[in-house]
Amino acid sequence: MAVVGGKHSGKTTVIEHLIAELKSRGYRLGTIKEMVRIPTLDTPATETDRYAKAGAEIIAAVPKEETVVFIKKRLSIKEIIPHFESLDYVLLEGFESEKNLPKIIASKTADEATEYFDGSVKAISGLIVKSNEEKAKAANFHVPILNSQTDITALADLVEENALELRA
Repeated sequence: MAVVGGKHSGKTTVIEHLIAELKSRGYRLGTIKEMVRIPTLDTPATETDRYAKAGAEIIAAVPKEETVVFIKKRLSIKEIIPHFESLDYVLLEGFESEKNLPKIIASKTADEATEYFDGSVKAISGLIVKSNEEKAKAANFHVPILNSQTDITALADLVEENALELRA
């Protein structure tokens, strides 16, 4: 399930609440965040950056509490998913261009939701739930409008019902 929407619309908050609810149901989860505005997370002039500039295609950094793997090319979702195969669900933030993925729109307004609405949308959430006027306008989409804090059970049920099977 992908959570899509504009900047500062509540996407991360929706995903945080979904993770907590689905974890409470006993699932193992992962997330993939699309970050189209920045070219790299690697820090210039660090050892990992220097290895990449020297020609390494994959670099792993292993601090005390995590492992970070830099793959020096953008991978498709299909190429990334095998790294998550031990998990029950993978939640995506972004990837609105992926037309075959079920989606939750996080938006501030009904007009903003319109920008992301297509046949793959299963619900609307995000900051829009704070405005009765905007929720009334968004009712025309004929999908549930769910507050990720108070309606998290229904939102997580939608994830369970609409998740794509990505295992081979």
